[in-house]
Amino acid sequence: MAEPDPSSPHSDPDRISVNLPLVVHQASTLRTMAAAIGADAGFSIDELDDLRLAMSEIVAALAEPGSAPTRLTTSFVVRDGVLEVEMTSDDGRRCDLDELSSAIMASVTDSFEVDGAMVRFRKRPVEQTPQ
Repeated sequence: MAEPDPSSPHSDPDRISVNLPLVVHQASTLRTMAAAIGADAGFSIDELDDLRLAMSEIVAALAEPGSAPTRLTTSFVVRDGVLEVEMTSDDGRRCDLDELSSAIMASVTDSFEVDGAMVRFRKRPVEQTPQ
């Protein structure tokens, strides 16, 4: 059996990935997943709301009514207390955030980047209490 490629995103044992139809009503599934993962990582209620909003903005920007059906691959990983989310449409469609969506993403995430069809954002639980 071949050894797994350590540079592959699929080799990360902490990564949670899901592949769903890229339609607006599937945003609720991704919002729920982001909130559950964020809650496990110590995010506050307000920070969980930020995660939910970020997921909605990206799905809305990628889902094109009337376009050919495609799928959205989303992965979540928590490293050193930071949640990183990566989203890519399977057909490579570009994510074009308008000015309002970009402003929302900037206000609800620590950082975000759009590289063609791939969107990545990071969120740290600022309100997390030290243990």
